[in-house]
Amino acid sequence: MSQQTLMKPMIKPFFLAILIMASVPLVGCRITSGNTGSSSGSGSGPFTIGGVVTGLATGSTGLVLQNNATDDLTISGNGTFAFKTTVASGKPYNVSVFTPPSSPQQTCTVANGSGTAIANVNSVQITCSTGTVSIGGNVIGLLGIGLVLQNNAGDNLAVATSGSFTFKTAIPIGNAYNVTVFTQPSSPTQTCTVTYGSGTAAANVGNIQVTCSTGTLSVGGTVSGLALSGSGLVLQNNGRDNLVVSSNGTFAFPTLVPSGSAYNVTIFSQPSGPNQTCAVTNGTGTASANVTNVQVVCPAIFHTIGGTVVGLVGTNSGMVIQNNLGDNLAISSNGAFTFSTPIADGSTYDVSMLVRPSTQTVGCVVWAYEGTATSDVTSVIVDCGHNDWAWFDGANTANQKGAFDPKNIPCPSGTPPTFDKDSPGGRNYPATWTDSQGNLWLFGGFGYTYSPGLTPPATELNDMWEYTGTQNYFGSYYNCWNNLIPALVSGPAPRTGAVTWTQPGPGGDLFLFGGEIGAGGFFNDVWRYNIALNTWTHVSGGMNQNGVYGTRGVPSTNNFPGARWGATAKLDASGKLWLFGGYGYDSISAVPGLLSDLWTYDPATNQWTWVSGSNTTNQAGVYGTLGTTASANVPGARQASMSWIDTSGNFWLFGGFDLDSAGNPDGLNDLWKFSAGQWTWMSGANVVNQKGVYGTQGVGATTNVPGARWSSAAWTDHAGNFWLFGGEGFDATGNGSLGDLWEYKGGQWTWWKGPGSVSQAGNYGLTPGPIIYPYVGNYPGSRYAPGYWIVDPSTTGADNVEFWMFGGEGFDSTSTNGFGLLNDLWRYLPYP
Repeated sequence: MSQQTLMKPMIKPFFLAILIMASVPLVGCRITSGNTGSSSGSGSGPFTIGGVVTGLATGSTGLVLQNNATDDLTISGNGTFAFKTTVASGKPYNVSVFTPPSSPQQTCTVANGSGTAIANVNSVQITCSTGTVSIGGNVIGLLGIGLVLQNNAGDNLAVATSGSFTFKTAIPIGNAYNVTVFTQPSSPTQTCTVTYGSGTAAANVGNIQVTCSTGTLSVGGTVSGLALSGSGLVLQNNGRDNLVVSSNGTFAFPTLVPSGSAYNVTIFSQPSGPNQTCAVTNGTGTASANVTNVQVVCPAIFHTIGGTVVGLVGTNSGMVIQNNLGDNLAISSNGAFTFSTPIADGSTYDVSMLVRPSTQTVGCVVWAYEGTATSDVTSVIVDCGHNDWAWFDGANTANQKGAFDPKNIPCPSGTPPTFDKDSPGGRNYPATWTDSQGNLWLFGGFGYTYSPGLTPPATELNDMWEYTGTQNYFGSYYNCWNNLIPALVSGPAPRTGAVTWTQPGPGGDLFLFGGEIGAGGFFNDVWRYNIALNTWTHVSGGMNQNGVYGTRGVPSTNNFPGARWGATAKLDASGKLWLFGGYGYDSISAVPGLLSDLWTYDPATNQWTWVSGSNTTNQAGVYGTLGTTASANVPGARQASMSWIDTSGNFWLFGGFDLDSAGNPDGLNDLWKFSAGQWTWMSGANVVNQKGVYGTQGVGATTNVPGARWSSAAWTDHAGNFWLFGGEGFDATGNGSLGDLWEYKGGQWTWWKGPGSVSQAGNYGLTPGPIIYPYVGNYPGSRYAPGYWIVDPSTTGADNVEFWMFGGEGFDSTSTNGFGLLNDLWRYLPYP
């Protein structure tokens, strides 16, 4: 199938076309011309054969000359040359270019390159040029004298004998050539015809064939029905004159026949790819004039048109697609499809959507929807969005400084609006919130900020950004970042690794707890941001403080977790915050360590409750029996772990940089549930550095499990299933930055998306603009410590919660190491 990779939404708003032109390397060819050696010296020989090279680029490599198709001579610079092997007196010489220069690519032509040696030959001229290509080929059957060829109605070339030829004048790459016979040979009289004589030169041309015959009449006709992609059709006249045919249209055998002689056109070999059985009519007779009525008819070839439906919700969607605005095809579910009516070889196809699916709210995009059918088409993709990543904003290269134009507040600005390209700089471990309107908020992290005229090194940040437009599934001019300057100078100090939550209800405030600045500066402060007033308020807490644990299970205004970085926290349906672990201060120690304490916080009363775990650092886990709840069970101390709240209000915990059951520090892949005051080890291993078991993509299994990891993204969908993306840790064979996407549902892990191996660059797809196209083949590069959000379907109208992700540290579209600080913004829509 020959086609462009194109896409269109349910109703095509416009077309995108990308033309990519690749440079074509120059190739060598043999070049000869008639000559009686201009020479020095005389005698009985043997004689040297040589000349002068000009135009060869400085430092060029690869030029090899050849004499009489045997004696090779490597040329490394301009100046005189001589072949090592001499030629006996009276014997011919024939100098050609065996291989042209390759570094840089050049075309070299030969003048005075052939003749008979009667003295030392020093007149061979090799002329090299850059950016041009040679035009040549072969003459066969030449008996007479006086044959003159022309290229582009000039550059006359006299040819004395059969063999290879090359015009003296090279032409620029990409220019047209047209080789014709200017003078036919005589003594004896012959008629020479040219095949493959015209075209556009993208490289050296050496396939032109000039066939000379003592006959006077041509034999030919027409070919029809040959498949565009077919090859191998060879015709034959009188059992010897072969002609390769590559396309439909007129043809003529290269060898002419005498008047009154017989002709017999047959098929020497049938075409293949696809296979066809062609037949000849009017193929025999006696030539009394040029024969033009031979007909070679190949049977018609038809191709089916189809592809794959992905990301479609349900099994009774009601969706109807069309090919060429007809041949309606009802689509009920995901999988392969084929239109019932095939189309003729060489015909065009154009797949579109007639009726959108009723089982989902988001639209579908048709990719690779049009082209020319030269074989069965199976590459059309009807992509209905679920299980798709979409690149919405930011750069596909790492370590970008933030971009912000104050004139764009609020975005968008201008009439009509223009697509806003403001963005936070690349960073890891930022703090994030989703407000009640579905807008995304981002604070701080470690990375690059916006500073006019200055690009400082990466550092801890305390800038505040808002992203609007999550409600627009296909994007719009109103999808943009705003850099907000709080009304009061005071606010949270720069930091990384804080935890956040949003006050439930319309216009709810944004809360921030903990984090770290620089080396050893840990926070346990609580801050409150009012969106309407654009102000921060310090609620409680400070820096490098030990925790006040109080009595386990008893809330108190005096209780407070110690300062920490890399805790994990989630808000339950009642508005209560659950917070676990991190790296920081326990109840008494002056030295920070890994924590295993579980807390709840009630924003309404500003009271913390120590719920579970130890009030001292670096405690090993007590796993008990897999799947069995026990009062003694407790996860080991850890930082940068991931957590969820299920539909019953239970708190779940996965992995992190931990202490395992033997107190060993490193990554874990253990999954825990806290319910009714007790922990249960639910999945994974109780020892560190376990590799992942991926299974089959999209298929859940009890044996599947993500590899050990930390600093991943984690969220809960609207059905209460758990999702996990990326992090730093282990794939099936090794460790590094991850880009895999997992779901935990019904006690089983499913690997849904992304590479199953570490340290992979992202596949970004189309550059963000006013219209965003999700695509099944797009995915972010491997990374850890991104900022992330979930947006409720009641806000966006989607079929499930949307997962949004910003930056982190890892791999962009091209990088070969995972140290880049990213500022790309992505959206992922799970299956319902």
